[in-house]
Amino acid sequence: MPGGNSLPSNKTGQNSKEKKSTNTNTVQTLLSARKDLDKTKARTQPKLPKRTHSELSSESDNSMDTSGLNSLQKDLDEIKTNLQGITKKDDLDILTKDLVRTHDLEIIVTSIVTKLFQRFESTMDKKLNTKLATVQKEMQEMQNKFEALSIENEELRKQIDQTRDVVIKNKKGLEDSTRMNQEALTSANYNEQYSRKNNIKVMNFPRREDQNLRSDFIETVRRDLNVHLEERDVVAIHRLPSDKPGPKPMIVRLFNSDVKRKVMVERKNLNNKVRISDDVTWRNMQLISKLRDMNCFESVWFYNSGVYGRMEDGLQLKFNLFDNIRTRLQQRK
Repeated sequence: MPGGNSLPSNKTGQNSKEKKSTNTNTVQTLLSARKDLDKTKARTQPKLPKRTHSELSSESDNSMDTSGLNSLQKDLDEIKTNLQGITKKDDLDILTKDLVRTHDLEIIVTSIVTKLFQRFESTMDKKLNTKLATVQKEMQEMQNKFEALSIENEELRKQIDQTRDVVIKNKKGLEDSTRMNQEALTSANYNEQYSRKNNIKVMNFPRREDQNLRSDFIETVRRDLNVHLEERDVVAIHRLPSDKPGPKPMIVRLFNSDVKRKVMVERKNLNNKVRISDDVTWRNMQLISKLRDMNCFESVWFYNSGVYGRMEDGLQLKFNLFDNIRTRLQQRK
């Protein structure tokens, strides 16, 4: 059979055998029924009584001419009677006219399967063509979107490249500005600190009415530190504004670094909680506080416009305002 839907050969043969057997059984049944009918008919017909010898002899005498015809007629009747139980060709044609032969059955099944397969193939072709058209349309739409995204991506890439160039340029400018700013602040801090190199800061210095700060300071230094100062050794002296209770801090500008060194060497001998220290700028004080808060140094101090720190192993380092302290400690230089 055409296509992949043909019936298996063994099943076809089996059906053919079953059909043939059915046909044979049907014919035999009909023949047997016909024979039984003829026998019944023969039994129901009345039999003629046998003639006696006298009757025969009389008849033979009276009708010698017709005896041959009667005998022939009798033989013909017997032959006809015997032939009544035999199936005729017409009977066979009547019995088998409605029977379907195996070959015809194969042709019919083949035709049905072929039509079903063609219908299935046509339906599948339509569905596949419809699905293919839908897929092609979606692919075309995706292709269009992809091309649009590619163009947009290219434009974005150009913008990113331009932005990157601007950022790199700005970053370099920012780094340069930061470096210059740090250098300017370092220089300004150094200049400010250098301008204070002959200054000292006095804490908790007693205050009284109508006080002459210069005379009182010179007298305190002479009395407690055993350092003799002239009027000209104190260039300027004044108190700083402060919100803390008690005497306000006081700044003293000395004549030169020699006079300051004499006072700073003997400052440990001061009494009455008076303390003397260097006049340190605000940025240097921030650096000193930062170093002390790290708890990595045994001591931190200010000397000669510089901030120093000593570690527990005795290593002594000088720090600037914008140094990376941890990197300096790792490099230990």
